[in-house]
Amino acid sequence: MPPDPPGRVALVTGAASGIGRAAAAAFVDEGTAVALLDVDAAALGTTCALLAGRGGRVMALPADVRDLTSVEAAVDTVVQHWGRLDAAFNNAGVPGPYVSLDEYEEKDFHDLIDVDLVGVWRCMRAEIRQMRRQGFGVIVNTSSMLGSAAMPANGPYVAAKHAVEGLTRAAALELGGAGIRVNALAPGVTRTGMTSAVSDDLLRDVPMHRIAEPEEIAAAAVWLCSPAASYVNGAVLVADGGWLAG
Repeated sequence: MPPDPPGRVALVTGAASGIGRAAAAAFVDEGTAVALLDVDAAALGTTCALLAGRGGRVMALPADVRDLTSVEAAVDTVVQHWGRLDAAFNNAGVPGPYVSLDEYEEKDFHDLIDVDLVGVWRCMRAEIRQMRRQGFGVIVNTSSMLGSAAMPANGPYVAAKHAVEGLTRAAALELGGAGIRVNALAPGVTRTGMTSAVSDDLLRDVPMHRIAEPEEIAAAAVWLCSPAASYVNGAVLVADGGWLAG
């Protein structure tokens, strides 16, 4: 396990809002330098200014996880600026339409998979190459409670999150001997822009009878990236208020 020197560096994708913004704030609060990556440049600038105002060492990297060149350039910028990449939280994602499989448009299917699955792989590819060079690192991929279950009218999203968990486990097997840990975080229903239409029926199935706050999920992501989780590898940490226990 690598040492944990002062001045750790993290990259967060989907950092402009929601869980990504909360995770970036949590990293800042523990003294980590954070590179913020998102396709929404305006919202990303707002997040960056907010965290810089709290004394954080942050940089905004407008980039699209659908574009490998864009992702590679972002990781290169982080390393050129701060010299290393200790942790990466691959959190960018989209919900897709809520329709039955026979009504799903092919373009919508490809668009969702391109962000929620292939986008995670693109980020991992660039991050792993840097972490191999430096001999250490931690990667956390955002899955979902639907990475271990299913839901009607949400099939492509379910498929993408199942695949993210498989990709995470495969990477953990490949990289554990190289000093790189890879885990997934599976949030339940969380108060973000993606969950504005959450039904009361779904929340009734959560034993804690409430929605998660982004900061609660962010805390789990930051823990997985920390030395406190030094022997956690290839795991899926579920933070769903107990929904999957039912």
